[in-house]
Amino acid sequence: MSAPFSVEVNYQLLFERCRAAQLVLDPQLRIIAVSEAYLAATMTRRDRILGQPLFEVFPDNPADPTATGTRNLRASLERVIRYRRTDTMAVQKYDIRRPEAEGGGFEVRYWSPVNSPILDPQGTLLHIVHEVMDVTEFVNLRTSRDEATQHNLLLLERTAGMEAEILARGEDLQRANAELRLARDELERRVEERTAELRSTEEQLRHAQRMEAVGRLAGGIAHDFNNILSVIMTFTELTRLSLPPQGPAFDDLGQVLLASERAAALTRQLLAFSRQQVVQPRAIALDEIVASMQRMNGRLLGEDIELTTLLDSDEALVFVDPSQIEQVIANLVVNARDAMPAGGTLTIETRLVELTAEYAAQHLSAQPGQHVMIAVSDTGNGISPEVQKRMFEPFFTTKEQGKGTGLGLSTVFGIVKQAGGNIWVYSEPGFGTTFKIYLPVATGTEAVPVAPAPRSMDLRGTETILLVEDDEQVRAAALGILQTQGYIVLNQGKPAEAISFLARYPGPVDLLLTDVVMPGMSGSEVAAQVQHLRPAIRVLYMSGYTDDAIVRQGLLNFETPYLQKPFTSESMARRVREVLDNGKG
Repeated sequence: MSAPFSVEVNYQLLFERCRAAQLVLDPQLRIIAVSEAYLAATMTRRDRILGQPLFEVFPDNPADPTATGTRNLRASLERVIRYRRTDTMAVQKYDIRRPEAEGGGFEVRYWSPVNSPILDPQGTLLHIVHEVMDVTEFVNLRTSRDEATQHNLLLLERTAGMEAEILARGEDLQRANAELRLARDELERRVEERTAELRSTEEQLRHAQRMEAVGRLAGGIAHDFNNILSVIMTFTELTRLSLPPQGPAFDDLGQVLLASERAAALTRQLLAFSRQQVVQPRAIALDEIVASMQRMNGRLLGEDIELTTLLDSDEALVFVDPSQIEQVIANLVVNARDAMPAGGTLTIETRLVELTAEYAAQHLSAQPGQHVMIAVSDTGNGISPEVQKRMFEPFFTTKEQGKGTGLGLSTVFGIVKQAGGNIWVYSEPGFGTTFKIYLPVATGTEAVPVAPAPRSMDLRGTETILLVEDDEQVRAAALGILQTQGYIVLNQGKPAEAISFLARYPGPVDLLLTDVVMPGMSGSEVAAQVQHLRPAIRVLYMSGYTDDAIVRQGLLNFETPYLQKPFTSESMARRVREVLDNGKG
């Protein structure tokens, strides 16, 4: 008769080498055993954690005031101790401390934990097995929006893997411990709930990614198309000004403008594609909305930023949803605050303005007529031309990961457009930013004061004008307007070159027309040097800032002749003529 089969099994070695990330706790929650997979997942060493209390080895991230990892895990372990049965937790955010050799600090991690009791035959709790699965990559895939198609495929693959792992783990737990049979139905129910939750989240993410892709496509197409239309409409209008109104060419160019306006309407429809918000508009004075937000805006800005409010829209009414306009103002105030980390000044202004048909033809989304303008100006870092080109696109942001959704300005843009208004931005890096919003005055309501029509005057002239503007497209537009009115224009793009040119120019120069903020030299510095060379020369400044914002930044004073951008042919010609004739603004 052969001897009974017998072999010695090193169960401790088997546990330590198993692929599951597990550790064993005593009833006082001290660590008494740990698998190598758990050590690798948590970047720890066995000799550093054995015998130590669990929450001293793995504390919450002190840099995250919202951390709930230790609280939730402790509650789960206490349920295991109290009820002597397995406790399966939802996905937990529980950051892990990196070793000093890898830079220290905490690394953001997400886990799917299961805590199981080990009982003796009398039902006394001997140990608790704490098993986790690292699902950080899965959670990141849910929140990432970088590449919609790739993310969908990866998310489907990861979701399938997660489902298989969860089901397999449930089966393993059932086979490993007979006492868990009573909890099988509960465990399966929880697995099904989590699987359904993952599938629902996956569907929502796919929908959000589809909308993001459509939004990016719509925004990109409309942006590029609007740039082309702006060029077509601007230079078509300038060409019409040089033709007799009765000629066939004048009528043909009018058809070009009409076609451009129809094309502009198509781009507006494209941009409106993804906006489905329900609004409740009513006629209200914009001054009333701004005044009611004074205290809230002060809280949003903090103590380091001075808030100035100038309300001068003559109580004109606009037809808008007040809550949406409050959202627009709040978004712009928060953006301005973020642009002034060291403090500064924020100015909110309202004014009643008249947008001409020419302005509407040059700005695709604008309509002629009376508007209430609200301007939000800051003295912050400014916005580069590259960022200005994309700032209203959905999900575009310059903030670091997790600090911004990229929806703030696109939301502002959509609300303004839906209200029939127009938004325009002017910024110089290092000198701040001004957002101007034009909302049409409500009709069919109380009478609104009408701005006086500008007096009739001859806008043409033969004087010589020194034009100094660093933006090539703005300079080309100004050059075309002035030459159309008969002026001799000395066209210069750089301040230093303009001064050098004037020093050599033999003829008379009657007016300096200069931008306020330019690289290397401000407009006031250019004017000082030009007036030293030509004491009798008159000066007209132009800028995208409001005149009050310019004064508050110390760039000009209230008496200085000034032309706001965006300008039209008539507004520039009229302002130039006024300064030349009167010598004052």
